[in-house]
Amino acid sequence: MKYLKNILFAGAALALFLPGAQAQSAFKTGNPLERITKKEHVDQLGAGSQLVLVCRGSDTATIIDNKDKKQAMELCREGRMIECPDCRKKFKVIWTNPVGKGGGPKTVMEIVNAKGEPCMFMARIK
Repeated sequence: MKYLKNILFAGAALALFLPGAQAQSAFKTGNPLERITKKEHVDQLGAGSQLVLVCRGSDTATIIDNKDKKQAMELCREGRMIECPDCRKKFKVIWTNPVGKGGGPKTVMEIVNAKGEPCMFMARIK
């Protein structure tokens, strides 16, 4: 009888925690962000796509509704200054060749502060 009570208690505890586990797995498999780092990523952006600017300094994310390809190209233009709406700091878009990467020129986009440290990144919501 004690053995049966333990099985029922374990089943009840599992039933209580199972919905939380399902919610967590759904959260983990939600819409992933695709970081925009290459020219090919920028070329894929078009009207109706949504971009996210993530500021590491203020731990905030800003969603930008992309009107057309021209707006996306302007956001990712070399030398463009982007201001974080939360911390009000300005960051610069640069295109660089990563150090130590062989096999030809592979430029990547970074959004850096005045010291040249990556402080923000841009991603596309899939």
